[in-house]
Amino acid sequence: MKVVAVRTPGSVLSALEIRGDLSMVERRSSTMGSGLSVAVASARSEIVLSCRSHGDQPATIVTAPTDNPTSLDGQILAIGTTRFEAVEVDGDRLWMKPIRPGVVQAGDVVRVIPRELLGSDDFFPRIPDGLPNAWDSEEPRYSAGYEKRAELIWNAMTDLGFFPTIEWAGSEDGEAIVARGKDRKALLIVDLEDPEQQKTMDLLIAEDGLAFWIREQIAHLHGTGE
Repeated sequence: MKVVAVRTPGSVLSALEIRGDLSMVERRSSTMGSGLSVAVASARSEIVLSCRSHGDQPATIVTAPTDNPTSLDGQILAIGTTRFEAVEVDGDRLWMKPIRPGVVQAGDVVRVIPRELLGSDDFFPRIPDGLPNAWDSEEPRYSAGYEKRAELIWNAMTDLGFFPTIEWAGSEDGEAIVARGKDRKALLIVDLEDPEQQKTMDLLIAEDGLAFWIREQIAHLHGTGE
């Protein structure tokens, strides 16, 4: 089951971001890099998963017309880089509440989290989403080395006070970790699938220089490491 679109009344979003407090904001294609966003719903509000758009809802994650999202009632779902708990069925609508921050966009795969993983609060290793790899690599997406590298980059960005997101999975250029500032402006993009970037990250990790590199790159690109 794949996400066809993410909609608010009258708008198709480039992405829906679930923030750390579990509130929701919309990202339009013209604002992805600028950090501008518009609030969709307050913290812990519920969202609809459905095979058609619902204009009366703050936000709807729309799947293909042949899908039956209501069959997922009662499950914990991974969509994009976030997680939801399916809590109620209303006709063809599956109401969900966010339980982990992340980003949802068209092309993301709706996955049921295996029960053996439900007790884990760790984001990494992630649950495979079925999307293709963008690069030929000895460590493709979801391999142990790939996930550990992504976790270390994510933690380094977080420890420096930035807000990382994982985006563009399944795209031609491959997925990346984006370090964002407090205003959610994109400050640094680290390509996770590029084999040369993987080697660079591994060298920085081995020399305990990853955090310094991130801070210096952001300072160089934006004149600040804050």
